[in-house]
Amino acid sequence: MNRRRFMAACALAAGNGWASDSWRQALDPSEPQAARAWLRRWLAVFNTGDPVAYRAFVLAHAPDLAPYVDEDLGVLEASGGFDLLRTEVAGPDAVTAFVKDRAWDRFSKVTLSAEGDAKISDLTFGGAPAPAGFQVPRLDERAAVAALAAKLKRQAGAGLFSGAVLVARSDRTLFRAAHGLADHDRRRANTPGTRFCIGSMGKMFTAVAIVQLIQAGRLGLTDTVATHLPDYPNPALARRLTIEQLLTHTGGTGDIFGPFHDAHAAELVTLADYVRLYGPRAPVFEPGARWGYSNYGFVLLGAILERVGGQPYEAWFAERVFRPAGMTATSQRPDGGGPTALPYTGTVRSGLHAPTPYLGLPAGGGYSTVDDLRAFATALNDHRLLDPRHTALLTTGRVDASGGSRWALGFRVQTRNGEPCHGHGGGAPGVNGDLAIYPRSGYVTIALANRSHPMAANASEYAGNRLPTPPTTT
Repeated sequence: MNRRRFMAACALAAGNGWASDSWRQALDPSEPQAARAWLRRWLAVFNTGDPVAYRAFVLAHAPDLAPYVDEDLGVLEASGGFDLLRTEVAGPDAVTAFVKDRAWDRFSKVTLSAEGDAKISDLTFGGAPAPAGFQVPRLDERAAVAALAAKLKRQAGAGLFSGAVLVARSDRTLFRAAHGLADHDRRRANTPGTRFCIGSMGKMFTAVAIVQLIQAGRLGLTDTVATHLPDYPNPALARRLTIEQLLTHTGGTGDIFGPFHDAHAAELVTLADYVRLYGPRAPVFEPGARWGYSNYGFVLLGAILERVGGQPYEAWFAERVFRPAGMTATSQRPDGGGPTALPYTGTVRSGLHAPTPYLGLPAGGGYSTVDDLRAFATALNDHRLLDPRHTALLTTGRVDASGGSRWALGFRVQTRNGEPCHGHGGGAPGVNGDLAIYPRSGYVTIALANRSHPMAANASEYAGNRLPTPPTTT
């Protein structure tokens, strides 16, 4: 994920219905005036939905952001545009806008930096918690499922949803459907059995595998990287960095994606290659000092899994996660396991483009189906992957993160429309997914899309926000 992508792991959704407008707030009059003016202009063009006008605006007034236009347009198409709720100062020349999707149940923040009246120098998107006083009216089970079905049908009919969605409770499948095309050139449709790239949702498998080693007494949360990787390229960091910090994204280990990764991609074949290339770096912050999402941290966990487990991480996943869960279509590669959707970036209006399919890592990027992810959630709940104590260890929030969520051991923990849930999201160009397990009500919502974030997250959250708690079927 690059710096401008919505992080599904961090985003906290609320609802698109509300009891009152008490959560709307005024603009901050103390903001940098140039940044505020640029924000108004940017949002006005963004909300037109016109890809030609938006591209022209970026090229003229934010040329440094031109490489990200397709991503921005994908966000626009998925969100339906933004309603501005409030703003606040983000720095001497920066302002943060808190916004709500017009089409879905999502709140976000947009931080804009300006070089005076000359140009927009940076623009970042991120998740934001629902404001106080905001809530979605819950429905009975049948009505909630009907609302989801109707919403997806409308969105798909306009070309604004492409993927598969499943809603279940215990052994009952309440909703299972797919829309859109898995392959536009061949006109091959998505089905509920289609495999999608799941992005960072694969971190859940790595977390389960590491906690399996903890349950077996072969690892400890306070073990350092140096304990298990004594040859780590940065020995001083390895002696301070713990397993728990890697699992909770508090190790300061940073990302792996970006220009440096692209320049060295041909060298990155094994996990040892990643450790050799990224291991010498200094930490982004002192381990344990704060939360900061880290893809490299989970690559490092994969290397530790291989060293302690004595086999490739893919083999551990297959034998100790996928097999006991009954996951028959999940793997780290796009080939094999059944029909697989191609990822698509861009928009319906500006044109869709298929990037090269991704390969999986312990940090994510593998392939699965909504049925397999439902099987994973069921196996987790039934303690077929971990005993009850270690399942609770895995899924109990430990660290405050951005967007109003908390972080457990590789799982995001949050509250959606007043109901606690845990799981993970995933996103990359042309890829989005979300799994949410609601322990009090027993519901599970899963959405996978072969389009960019937040397409699947929107669908999963829309369902979870409306399902009853406690469940009713009247």
